[in-house]
Amino acid sequence: MEDSFPDRPEDPHKDHPLYWKNFDGGLLEYEYFWRDHQRWLADAGYMLRPRFREDWQPSWVKSKKLWFQCEDGETTIVSCRSSIMDAVRISDGRIVTIKRVKKLSTPWEESTMRRFSTEPLASDPHNHAIPLYDAIQPPWDDKIVFLIMPHFIRIHKHKYATVGEAMECFRQLFEGLQFMHHNLVAHCDIQLFNILMDPVPLLSEIPHPNFPKRSYDFKRKVKQHTRTECPTRYYIIDFGLSRTFSPGQELVAPVSYGGDKSVPEYKDPSRAESNPFAIDIYCLGNMIRKWFVDNSCSLDFLRPLIEEMTRKVPEERPTVDEAFKRFEELRISLPDRILRSRFVYRDEFLVGRLYRTCRHAIRTAKYLHRGLPALPTPSPLPPRKFDS
Repeated sequence: MEDSFPDRPEDPHKDHPLYWKNFDGGLLEYEYFWRDHQRWLADAGYMLRPRFREDWQPSWVKSKKLWFQCEDGETTIVSCRSSIMDAVRISDGRIVTIKRVKKLSTPWEESTMRRFSTEPLASDPHNHAIPLYDAIQPPWDDKIVFLIMPHFIRIHKHKYATVGEAMECFRQLFEGLQFMHHNLVAHCDIQLFNILMDPVPLLSEIPHPNFPKRSYDFKRKVKQHTRTECPTRYYIIDFGLSRTFSPGQELVAPVSYGGDKSVPEYKDPSRAESNPFAIDIYCLGNMIRKWFVDNSCSLDFLRPLIEEMTRKVPEERPTVDEAFKRFEELRISLPDRILRSRFVYRDEFLVGRLYRTCRHAIRTAKYLHRGLPALPTPSPLPPRKFDS
């Protein structure tokens, strides 16, 4: 791809006395892809941050700041995620995520996302697939496509305040996976990093991707609310390994090796083909266990369900309908005092735990006075709009 561009010019700042001292702030090798495509993306309606523009001049070179103190300093994108970039949609100023997709490697990703972003599925309230705003095709390379999506954040980057907040997150994930399975789509890579949340209700504004406590333009501090005060919505992303079946088709496919390496089917040579829907059930259960139940002493009541979902033999696992039904029965059985109880992390120190317990009691009294529900369900979303 990069061979289609002329040789890159020398960095005009390389002779500056501060340049080599702050060398770590320069573009990394995989970032040049985005710098090389910046002008074309801008013409398509999406403006990258200053760091990735052709005329970029590192702000710390002429200032007294260090590179990691500047908006255009160190990137947080690691090499394995170099296919992801954020941008501003020029038409309305909305912050979006751009994903470069190699069609040969993930041939179903675009079509699956288009399906869930097209009516009648797009406006279904049970749909938790990340919306697809746009898909743009570079004219010089028909082997890749750029998918434009909302700019969401990781679900574990901001702590949960109550058991009810965590249960609402799980409820939405069960609901979203059930919706996919009912439409005969197996995700095949359910894991923590493929689940995001909308930051707009929870945070005062969308944060900078390198500095999550600063605003996207780096000018303000981002304030955080609790999910009880400002319920948010959760989304399933990354359909690169997904499989779509036709009605009546046998639900068996070659095993796609996703991010959760503990899946029993991955370790069983006799299961070169397996039921991908059963793998989804395992991965969802294991994700909840690994990142929530094992990290909190507040969710032990979920262990029996998790054990069923993560059974070694796929045929012994519940279907998504069965698992969701058992989850809902369990959730409904929980009294408000449990749902409103503090989400206690196992690694909390004693002094910090005492402080958080007192703060939680005061905050809960305010929630009760305001009539906020123990299970913070977000408001219905407006219809999705797929641009092309």
